[in-house]
Amino acid sequence: MRKRARKLNQELVSDFMGLPPADETMFLSDADSISSVIDKIWDDWSIGSENSPEQCISQNWYKIVGLKLSSRCAPEKIDKTGKLFIRAANGPVRQELSFRKKHLLDQIRKLEGCEIVKDLRIV
Repeated sequence: MRKRARKLNQELVSDFMGLPPADETMFLSDADSISSVIDKIWDDWSIGSENSPEQCISQNWYKIVGLKLSSRCAPEKIDKTGKLFIRAANGPVRQELSFRKKHLLDQIRKLEGCEIVKDLRIV
């Protein structure tokens, strides 16, 4: 019975996504529960801890880049080497951020707990 229900689910998803029914690549792994995904995000971003650099940068983002740019770009993550990835909406925003890279880095490093940021990567 369980196998039949899984097959029916596969057919429904295949029809919805416009994939051939024989394509089972989307079912190679089981889906994670939403609570486990949220727990992983909380751990990765250190949400709930007072000294999270990501949280501090996000809260002060409009002060760092200015109101005009803050709605067109956002900090994404800090990798293990201290590189802060910034997502920009388009090419002109990326260019503006790259012109101001040194100033942005100085502003970020002034924030409490954000001294770990060594470089910026604008994507």
